[in-house]
Amino acid sequence: MLGMGVGALALIIVLSAFNGINALVEDMYSTFDADLRIEPQKGKTFELNGSILEGIKQIEEIEQVNKVLEETVMLRFGENQTFATIKGVEESFLKMSSMDSLLWFGEPILFAPDSTPRILVGYMIAERLNLYARSSFVPLNVYAAKSEASNLIQYENAFRVEKIIPSGIFAVNVDIDAKYAVAPLSFVGKLLKRENHVSAIEFQLLQGAKEKDVISKLEVIFPEVEFLIRTRYQQNELLYKANNSEKWATFLILSFILLIATFNIIGSITILFLDKKKDVSVLLSMGTSKQDIRSIFFIEGLLISTVGGLIGLFLGVLIVFLQGQFGFIKVQGLLVDSYPVLLLANDLFLIIGLVLLIGILASWIPVRLLTRKLYFSLV
Repeated sequence: MLGMGVGALALIIVLSAFNGINALVEDMYSTFDADLRIEPQKGKTFELNGSILEGIKQIEEIEQVNKVLEETVMLRFGENQTFATIKGVEESFLKMSSMDSLLWFGEPILFAPDSTPRILVGYMIAERLNLYARSSFVPLNVYAAKSEASNLIQYENAFRVEKIIPSGIFAVNVDIDAKYAVAPLSFVGKLLKRENHVSAIEFQLLQGAKEKDVISKLEVIFPEVEFLIRTRYQQNELLYKANNSEKWATFLILSFILLIATFNIIGSITILFLDKKKDVSVLLSMGTSKQDIRSIFFIEGLLISTVGGLIGLFLGVLIVFLQGQFGFIKVQGLLVDSYPVLLLANDLFLIIGLVLLIGILASWIPVRLLTRKLYFSLV
């Protein structure tokens, strides 16, 4: 009973912890990544035309649209320099990403009051450039390689250079903070000489809108042969798959440990059976069927396993609930103060089913073998 209880307790806590981490990661990426993103199958950019924009306007489930132009550039501030991906966006991106809630310093703006462009820089990039609060009115240089740079001999002619003043520093997560700088689409288009081109189009859907329905409508405008439509999950598919793989690998390991714990149940049934061997012989001699004897010991073993498992589940759910409400297990180095947990009904039913299955097998197999041996010894 104790083994089943501890095993069930460990399963519910560990799975809830993985769910909490997955939810935290998803929340971190959902602020910066759009619900849907369209990219060209070949090449870095594509040209927008009026028919595409008109077709997008006809889709009612789309709340916000953001045109994106991305390229790897070199940022230079004083004596410090670093590479980054500059993401040219429209002002709708600030609302889509809730940039004001992500800002570590400064203002969530792409243009100053006098309409001059501004740039928002990831925290890790700002750290490498030594770009802090005192630097908010000092421009940094953005270097973009010319497409014909391979044919140029002089290094200084191989790049286009534009100056832009930072308006703020944002913090989402390590990957994004170390990769992205966000600037106006018009500024990036001018820097890259790609004013009429975009790298992608991002969409924020209305609450309750079905992704499959929107994707089917977008496929009419953007042929699958030429364009790739990706959901938020697909934009970070490797990350989500890695998290899920770790979760289920851990589940299998703990399930195996739970299976080993059932040997205690087998041992308990065996000892009980041997202890009551004379009583069983008397019952058989009085006409009790072998099936009735099996049922008695089977129910006994099932009660031992299920009661232990249910007690473990109850304690596990209680611990997860208390952690979610009060966060008594603290962590350092994450964006949250306490360890995130999330209890899913599917996991709970899965563990209940596993406990019942193991309990049935652990009770049925030894009871069947022992009663058969006893029956033949009496015949």
